Parts: sequence; structure tokens; C-alpha cells
Amino acid sequence: MNAPWLIDMTNYRFASAAEFDFSRAETFRKRAPLPREKVEVSRSTQEVVTHVGAREETRNTARPGDVIVTGINGERYVIAAARFPDLYEPDPHNPKVFRSKSVVRAIKLAEPLEIMAPWGERQRVDAGGRICQVVGKPSDVYLIEQDSFERTYAREASVE
Repeated sequence: MNAPWLIDMTNYRFASAAEFDFSRAETFRKRAPLPREKVEVSRSTQEVVTHVGAREETRNTARPGDVIVTGINGERYVIAAARFPDLYEPDPHNPKVFRSKSVVRAIKLAEPLEIMAPWGERQRVDAGGRICQVVGKPSDVYLIEQDSFERTYAREASVE
């Protein structure tokens, strides 16, 4: 017998990044610094499950050397060791934090969506979240939950 209160009733539509036209989407940059204490280098192979509230957003495997970041809402996610320097740099004005290097084009979603993230895992977001494409890297498309996006990103001047 199923317990209906245990079933996630949200229907996530599976989509491909190719369905979205990012050419006219607004550009954003992370404005929130990443405190060094929220950056952990994995010492072993471990599964990291990202939760947004009570819902699982994605799961990924961190390998030794990969970086596990704790986000603004306590969500944990994995960044491959080789990719972290492309995304973040030490802030020359504050040695206690990293600052973001990337700019994204973002589209606000009107429906719950699921995609295959660039790191090879399925990722989900509810309506109101954003689908983002890194400027200059068209295959780097991922989802960000609405509150996390609004608390950490700011509009950037148009990028060509």
C-alpha cells in the first residue's frame, strides 16, 4: 500500500537545454562571495545529495580532490577539482573568500523542470527557478532554485 503523503506530487518535465533560447536572456553574475569555510576539498569518494528544502534537487559523487561547496541556503554541491579554478578565484581584497568568475544567461521557469546537468546527473527545480547557461560555454547549462538565485545573483551589463 502506498502512503500518498510520501509521494512527490510535483511533475517535473524533462527538458533539453536546446529547447531554450538563451540569446536574449538577461545576464547575471554571482554577487555573493564564497567564504573559504564553505569550501571543502573531498578526501574520499562520497555521494553528495543537494536538497532544496525537503526536496532532492540533485545527487553527485565527489572524488578525492573535488570541491564540495555549501551554498547560501545550506545546500551542498560538488564541483570537479579541475573546474573550480574556472569558476572561482581568491578575492584579492579579502583572503577569507572566493569570488565568482562566471557570467550566466538566465531564464525564469514557469514550470517545474528536470535536466541532465553538465556533470552527468539529473537536476530538478520548481517553477520560479532559473535555467542558466554560462556565457561562452553553451553546453554548460544548469538549474538554480529561485530563492538561491535571487539571493546570490545580480544583473550584469550585457555581454556579447
